[in-house]
Amino acid sequence: MRSYPGDLTAVVLAVAGALVLMVVLSRLFSWYRLRALRLCLLTGTHSQRAALWVALAPVVREFVPLLDKTGQQVRAIVLVPTLSGSDGEPLVAEVEQLSGSSSFIVRLAHRLGGTVRQPDEVAGALAEDLLYLYRHAAAVTVVRQTAPAAGADAAVHSATLRKPVGRNGLATLPRNAAQTEAEETVVPFKASPLGPRNNQGS
Repeated sequence: MRSYPGDLTAVVLAVAGALVLMVVLSRLFSWYRLRALRLCLLTGTHSQRAALWVALAPVVREFVPLLDKTGQQVRAIVLVPTLSGSDGEPLVAEVEQLSGSSSFIVRLAHRLGGTVRQPDEVAGALAEDLLYLYRHAAAVTVVRQTAPAAGADAAVHSATLRKPVGRNGLATLPRNAAQTEAEETVVPFKASPLGPRNNQGS
């Protein structure tokens, strides 16, 4: 049976529609999982909670699937006003394991002392806790750690020390440096083997 271009177009459109439907369903499933994760923000104003949601959502989407693959389940991530340890010292985050199982609850402090923590700081603490759970469950071994370069602080410090700028926009030299530059030896140029140019020698 001979195929026609119209049949091929219908097949292409059907495949494209199926792909679009799969993408939409995956997005809805991710959104549902994020909602089902019970990301509870129990403190802060409406604008603060909105900013925290924007900062925390990418961390949840990045790490929770990895934890699911290792059999670890984060039942809830709760933002509370403050956290304190057994000795009363302030904490930025706390991970609670439920009855020795593989289920956990992560609590995050919105305030440290009397200071409200920025959304990026809260998201960073959550990322550290979820990364710790993943490394512990997957038996990940850190084989290399790189510290900042020794001259990084010196480079930053030297970058802040700028030379004074004159009225013409050029960096002005110190007096002794200007004198040294003026007292440098002048090196004469050798005569051209082609003779003088533009009757300069006449």
